[in-house]
Amino acid sequence: MTNAEEFNLLHIHAHDEGMESDAAPESTDLVRHEGSTGARMPLLVSISGHTDAGQLSEQLAETLLGTLPHRSVAHFEVDDLFDYRSRRPQLTFTENRFSELQGPRLELFEVRDASGRPFLLLTGDEPDFQWESVTETLLQLIEQIDVRLVVTVDSLGLPTPHTRPIGVTAHGNRKDLVKGISTWSPDAKIEAGLSQMLELRADEAGRDVVGYTLHVPHYLAGGKYPQVAVAALEYAGAAGELILPTDELREGARSVDADITRQVEQAPEIAHLVKQLEANFDQYATTNQRSLLVKEGDAVPDAEELGAAVEEFLRNQD
Repeated sequence: MTNAEEFNLLHIHAHDEGMESDAAPESTDLVRHEGSTGARMPLLVSISGHTDAGQLSEQLAETLLGTLPHRSVAHFEVDDLFDYRSRRPQLTFTENRFSELQGPRLELFEVRDASGRPFLLLTGDEPDFQWESVTETLLQLIEQIDVRLVVTVDSLGLPTPHTRPIGVTAHGNRKDLVKGISTWSPDAKIEAGLSQMLELRADEAGRDVVGYTLHVPHYLAGGKYPQVAVAALEYAGAAGELILPTDELREGARSVDADITRQVEQAPEIAHLVKQLEANFDQYATTNQRSLLVKEGDAVPDAEELGAAVEEFLRNQD
């Protein structure tokens, strides 16, 4: 049995700690896989930081934890990792009382996808301090429970138009999950985040790891952009062989698209900028991007075939 002391900075929860309602899965020992299928779980990493355009991390956490059975299995000690004066917690003040302190967090969940398969989700805020220690702690955990695949998702604001499909830069050591996926793959020096450090260290340790960096139109990067969360869940789900929910996000994306269209129509200067971005995108866009959902040599199913497959899956569920 592994206790919290074995993992620096990380508090492992007891079996009954952080459990959700009766709809949640039975408690699974994080190390021994008790009560689980015994299958090696993937780890999905989505944390807020400088690579979080379109509020990707928040949307992923809200969607996955708001719709899928889950339990909190561990959390990092935030007092050791965060600068409260540069990122002050928020309070609710009502009449003469304070309540609902919302500070930084970095938490690990066990989640079950739509088919009941377990996976781990690391979500929360990127720490201010001790990146190497946090990364080493996560690598110890990955090694101890034998995570089969680490998947990171993040996003950048780039000069792309909202009228074109969201682009992606794929990276990692699993060629079958990276090759032919990227719509843009530059050679450049970039500013690192904790997710990138974890991916690098996991690769150096010989663990399977992939990452997908989504491209958000730079003029929409500061607000909530559901389209980027839909794309991230599609890539993460395909790589981790998971069925992840996107219905509510797609509905939100349609509403955002309609709102953007109205604003562009009312602002000729913005419409001109979008047309310039479209022309640049069309000139350099990759036309032979591979889908993770289609294996080499397979035919791409049409809409009717996809619908029939989904209906068949739903008929077989309880």
